[in-house]
This record gives sequence, structure tokens and C-alpha cells, in this order.
Amino acid sequence: MRSTPLLPGLLALSSPAAAFIGYGITMYDPSCAFGCSDALGGFMLECSDHDHVSSGHSHGGGGPTSPECRAGDTPWLTTLAYCIDTMCPESVPAWKKEKYWAEQSTGSKTVAPKWTFAEALTQVKEPPTREVGEEEMLNFTAIANHESWESNTLTRQYFEDAETTHSRYAIVLLVVGFATPIVLTLASRLPLLTTLSSKITPYLSPSLIGKYQVQPLPYLLGNAPTIGHTLYILMFLALNIAFAAGGYKSLQPDAPNAWFSSPWQETMGYASARTGVLGYALLPLTILLAGRNNILLWLSDWSHSTYMLLHRWVARLFVLQCILHSILELVLYIDMGSYEAELVKEYWIWGCVATVAACAMLLGSVLVVRRWSYEVFLIGHVLLAVFVVVGCWYHVEFLFERKWGYELWIYAACAVWFFDRAMRVGRVVKNGVRRSAVTEVSEGLVRVDVPGVRWAAEPGKHTYAYFPTLSPWRPWENHPFSVVPTALLKGKRTVESGSSQGESPDLEKSGAATTRSSKPEGGDVGAGVTLYVKKSEGLTSLLNSHQSLLTLLDGPYPSNHPAALLKTDRLVLIAGGIGVTAVLPFLARHSNIKLAWGLREAARGLADDLEPALAGLTEKDIRIGSRINVTELLDEEEETGWGRIGVVVCGPGSLCDEVRAQVASRAMAAKAEWELEVDAFSW
Repeated sequence: MRSTPLLPGLLALSSPAAAFIGYGITMYDPSCAFGCSDALGGFMLECSDHDHVSSGHSHGGGGPTSPECRAGDTPWLTTLAYCIDTMCPESVPAWKKEKYWAEQSTGSKTVAPKWTFAEALTQVKEPPTREVGEEEMLNFTAIANHESWESNTLTRQYFEDAETTHSRYAIVLLVVGFATPIVLTLASRLPLLTTLSSKITPYLSPSLIGKYQVQPLPYLLGNAPTIGHTLYILMFLALNIAFAAGGYKSLQPDAPNAWFSSPWQETMGYASARTGVLGYALLPLTILLAGRNNILLWLSDWSHSTYMLLHRWVARLFVLQCILHSILELVLYIDMGSYEAELVKEYWIWGCVATVAACAMLLGSVLVVRRWSYEVFLIGHVLLAVFVVVGCWYHVEFLFERKWGYELWIYAACAVWFFDRAMRVGRVVKNGVRRSAVTEVSEGLVRVDVPGVRWAAEPGKHTYAYFPTLSPWRPWENHPFSVVPTALLKGKRTVESGSSQGESPDLEKSGAATTRSSKPEGGDVGAGVTLYVKKSEGLTSLLNSHQSLLTLLDGPYPSNHPAALLKTDRLVLIAGGIGVTAVLPFLARHSNIKLAWGLREAARGLADDLEPALAGLTEKDIRIGSRINVTELLDEEEETGWGRIGVVVCGPGSLCDEVRAQVASRAMAAKAEWELEVDAFSW
């Protein structure tokens, strides 16, 4: 009696993977030999368990005929050897046949046949002349049915070709997602493309939707990407759609497929696998883009906030691929009549865990949730991410037992995550355990001085601060802050102003003041960094005056890349409120700067505290209790006639988005060349 070949068994019988299918891994080589096993493997042998009835789908060949039975059964070995010898073309080398024989002839690599391939052939004294009947036992040397052999051989060839395409598309998807920022950065620095890049950039920097980029869309629907972000997202979306929907080649109707009963089933089988592989390829990229130690921050000039925005979009594509994979598999197995059997298997259960966790992450990451409680969001996000990764791992582990390289995507994802965490720990250890002094500057605003940390006044840097003793139940909680070297806040200054002798300049005059002074002279410039913290709900609300607060610093990290800004003829720093701390380090790196800073009356203490840092700045417009008129400010700079103007803005989202829109429109007009940096940390 003949048993039924089983679909999930297609991906069995191989060694642990060290690469991907088609790129270091071959599934069915030589396919002609696998075709022989398929054509003959369903027949019962004298040593088979005749009480066992095979049904459903299995993965390990646990049917009525055991590997030990095949290893010692003469008719099986001679029939299989004769089939391989006559069906495989001369182009298949003898060593491949011997390798297949040693590893696959019994159905188990751990059970060796009693003869080698050559020895089994010598047992065939005369060429066999008849096939085994449908209900007959294989107890003589027989010839394989040619139609069955051809169908199984072609089926395996087409299946392996499809899997190779899956691997190719997945590799391309990951490489394109990773390499695009690097390639565009390098291209923008090539002499021949520099001018082109400067002309294109103004058209890429505006927001896709009005003036919403840093500030959220109405009803907290999220943050709109810029035009440049949108082009990357659309490119990556198109690539995902093209790779998920195209490149399928069906064996049917030209020839029968031994595993799928219809062209629809065959294509559905390929598509379900494709979306699964593409989803796995997106996993390490998704984790990379969210990392503080994202290597792309070092290899490109894209900002951390840009990568955070792209992280969310790539994560959405990852979840979409997971959902498509699950739906296609479900529909396929229902059509094949094996859904109920597969539903209870461990690989299926863990696949469901990964998909459900991924969907929960997507829903739990909306801006409404992040604004409601970022700490709750973050803890839930990390826990769900663990379920996604573990679910993905066990999904392929129970199904394929590390045979086809799918687990390498999980290794890559874990490597990215562990590298990021190891670097965080390394930075904290390098910076050491610090005791900081906390001082109330104004209502809801404190200054944290961390002595002994020697960081240069480099623009575009931030650090993550831990205050473990403030919240012993959540010692891991940390927040990002702009870095201000304490030395900038100390020292003497001489004042040059239009006021009468002996009078200090008034910081506020009709809501605005302009102070002119010389650069700092001397002063105590001990090592240390200062963080200005605006209290909010959560950990920062616990920051009160303290002389020795346990502090750990993870940093510094780049928020942006200021090289182009530092090469401009004129640098305009625009800040709102505490955002001034992000632009202060530019004061020591450019010789022609103007600062425009607006802050509320309640934050006057911050202006007083930063007087020493701003003393050396010749041009500054500090407005207490009134807003900065961005249009007038930029008009004035443009009319002055500077050839290249740099603008750095940090502050409320509305201010950042207004400056972005204004600079972009002026850059398009091309009266001057503009460089813009929006320093806004994105959650």
C-alpha cells in the first residue's frame, strides 16, 4: 500500500544552516535523486510497520517505514540506487550521488545504509523491468514510475528556485534599507554632485503635510514625514510590494506539481513563504533604526530623529508582512484541508504569538499612547518585542530545526539589539558613577551639574541621564538631554552696550532685548557637563534641589551632523525656551553667529543662569514673554547679503516647523544658499 507524500516534509533532511537558500545552501541537490526518493518512498517494505497508517502532514518522516528499516532493506536500496543511476544525467558528479546516498537514502543522516551507493548498484545483476503496483509492496528491485519521478523532481526544482528568489529579495530589501542613507550621504559629498544636492535639498526638507513635522498632526495622529522622508518611505514601500507580489513561477499547468493540487495553491504556497522571509529580513533593520548606537548615525549624516521616524515606518511594513504571511498560510492550509492539523502544532502557535505581539506593538505605539505615558509605552514595547523575536525564533525552530538559514535573520536582529545595549553599558561605565548637584533655576526647571565629565563643546550632542535613586522601582528609566559643558556657564565677561556707563544691559525691553558683549575672559573652567531639565510627569518631576544625586550618563550621542552648518558664512541660532541648550555649543565653533531666543516670563531664571554662556556673543535677541518673529528675522539675514546662511532651531514643535517652512521657501527662491538643522528629539 502506498502512503501520501506530505507538504511540510519538503523542508526536511538537511544540515544546520550557515547561509541562506541559494546563497550557500542548496535544498535538493541533486534534485533527480530526491525525485527518486519521492517516487519510491510511499511504497511499503517488508520491514515497514503495516499497522501504521500515515495521515496529515509531518516533518520528520515518522511514517510506517523507519530509517532503520530502509537502511537494511535490499529491495529499497537496489531500487533507489538503480533509479538514481539511470535518472540522473551524466552532468551530476559521482560524489554528489554518494553524498546524497550517505545522507538521504534512509531518510535520516544518523542512520547509515548497509551499502554505499556503488555497492548497492553492484547488487543489481540485471536491469529491472517492471514498476511496483499501486497497492503492491516493494519487495523486489523495481523501476520508478517516470511520470512520478519527473513530477517530484520538477516540483523540488521549482520550490528551490522560489526559495532562492525569497532569499535574494530579502537580502536586497535589507541592503537597500541599510545602504540608502550611506549612499546618499556619500553622493552628496562628491564634488560633481554637491551643487545638485544643494539645489534639491530645499525641495526635500518641507513637511509632507502643511507645517506638521515636529509638532504632531491633529488628534495626535502621528508625525508627518518630510518630502525627503516620504521618498525613502515610498521607495521602501514599493520595494516591499514588488518583492511580495512579483517573481513567482508556477510549474502548473505545464506539468503536475506533486505538492500542490492547483496553480493557485502553488502560487499561494510561494507567496506565503515569501512574505514570511521578507518579514524576517525587516526585523534586524527595524531594531537597528531605533537604536541609540545605530551604526548608520556614524556612517551617514541623517539625524537620530530621522531614523526614529523611519523606524516606525519600517516597523509598519514588518507587521504588514507578518499579517500577510499569517493570512496566506491560513488560507492555503484551509484550501489544502490540513488547517486543523497544523493549528495545534508548536510552530503554528509560536507564529501566532509573534504576529499577535507585532500587531499589539503597532497599536500600542501610536502617539496617543506615547504621550499618555512614555514609560508605560516603553516597557510594553520592549516586552512585546521579546515576544516577537522569541515567537519568530520558535516558529522556524520547530518547523525547520535550523536547516535553511531563516534563523540567521533572528541572529542578526539579536546582534543589533545586544550591540546597542552593550554600547550603552560601556558608555555608562566609561563615564563612571557621578554625583550631581541639582539647582532650581525657575518654576518647573532645574539645572543638573555633573562634575568630572570631560566632553568638548561639540554641537549636536545629547546624553541620556539615569537617576537611579529617584525611582528605585524603575532604576533603568532615563531621559535625553542636550549637553552643555559646565565651562561655558562660568567665567568673567566685559559688556559692550548702548547703555550708560555702569549699567548692565536690560534683558527685557518691551518684550525684547538685544545685548552686545565680548567673549568670556578666563574663569574657572573645571571639567563637567550641565543638563537643564524641564520637569514633567514621571521621573523628572522628582528632581529637586540636591547636592549629591547619584547620576549615570549614557553618552554623548550625535543628534545631528553640523559640518555643513559650520562652513556657512552666517549662522543663525533660533531657540524656544529650554531649547537654547541645544544650540549653545555652536557658540564656540563659529565666528559669525546670531542668537534669537524666546522664552516665557516664568523661565526668566534660565536667561539669568545662561548669561555667562552668552556673554561673548555679539549679536543676540532674547525675548522674554514674547515670540520670535521668524519671518522678520530671516528677512533681515537674507537682505544682509550673506552667500550661505545656516539655521539651527530647537524648541517647541510649532517653532521648529515654522522655521523649516520659512527656510525651505527661501532656499527655493535661491537668493542665498541655506543650511537647516532642526534639533528636535523624536519619541
